[in-house]
Amino acid sequence: MSADPGSIFGGLLRRCVSDRYTRVRGLAVEDVAFLLLGVVSSVATTYLLSLAGIIV
Repeated sequence: MSADPGSIFGGLLRRCVSDRYTRVRGLAVEDVAFLLLGVVSSVATTYLLSLAGIIV
């Protein structure tokens, strides 16, 4: 990279801002959705088992 501020900014822009961020963000949203689904499933299972008298 040269000392020219425009080329430095352009190099950073090409390396730091990319489509990879949107793919990673999509994976993060999917991970959070699965985490919430797991929590809801666990709570529902515990509730149903407590209604059946298995868990007090």
